[in-house]
Amino acid sequence: MFPNGIDLYLSRLEEINPVAFKALEPRIAKEPFDRLANLSSNEFTSEGRGLDYLESIQLSLLARSEGVMHLLGKLHPNGHDGLCSSLIFCDLLAGDGYVNKVAHRLLGAARCPSFINSDISQFMVDRCIRDGLFAIWQGATDPFWIRDGSVDGVLMAYGTHHIPRAQRVTAVQAAARILRSGGIFVLHDFEEGSPTARWFADVVSTHSVTPHDYPHFTAGEVLDLFAAAEFEGVTVHRMTDPFIFQGRDEESAVQLLAEYVVKMYGLEKLRNHTQRVLALLDEYFGVLVTQTSHGEFEARIARNALVGSGRRV
Repeated sequence: MFPNGIDLYLSRLEEINPVAFKALEPRIAKEPFDRLANLSSNEFTSEGRGLDYLESIQLSLLARSEGVMHLLGKLHPNGHDGLCSSLIFCDLLAGDGYVNKVAHRLLGAARCPSFINSDISQFMVDRCIRDGLFAIWQGATDPFWIRDGSVDGVLMAYGTHHIPRAQRVTAVQAAARILRSGGIFVLHDFEEGSPTARWFADVVSTHSVTPHDYPHFTAGEVLDLFAAAEFEGVTVHRMTDPFIFQGRDEESAVQLLAEYVVKMYGLEKLRNHTQRVLALLDEYFGVLVTQTSHGEFEARIARNALVGSGRRV
């Protein structure tokens, strides 16, 4: 992770984003990295479905942008209008920096917050750095790189169910620790028993290159987690978090959707079975194809997510 030493790595981070760098703890102990080495070999590596996942992002950066923009709006009291580059947001499950990339593309450099992309997968953190993003290697339950009360917003999304149930209170309390007073924490996951949770249990676990047996969240659990960390103004709501693809005709739009889903979830056993993938998507979510005002065709599946948010006391 640090072939030239931590000091040079820190210098590189300060060069990438001096605003985000202000939130880092200047004295970083070696012990956490020893622990991380044992946890980093998860499914988001080159040996798991990490490469497939990255290829899905290359296929379409904006396929999930509707949900991402909703979450970004929740991270500021004034919604998207309040976002700017002087804000520091920590994405504790950043992967390859997907949320950061969507924000930069759609908001522009002046309004895109300064992201600290954090992930337990060394493979994903390396990809962030390669792509010029500010990224640090740490787990969501122990964001040891980051000083107390130093960030304006914390996001925990797109993989929150990977955190073991017994460690979720610790993760939410860690988010509270790094937030400044009045800062906002947003937690996103797919609700237990929902079509998306069943998709993971039935389809991804059966057809992916890696198992995917993780308990999802309930609204009651989200409320309990926020209460344990003493957030105020807590809300829990459901949002639409779709996959959206456009093509010159209906066939090309649904083909892109199927290809994306296979790569996104590493569905190796369904790689050459487009119609089977589309049938499963229709069964679990409903595939909606419409024609846009520009004459293109849009294919969409509507996933519903559970979102909790609260302010740091």
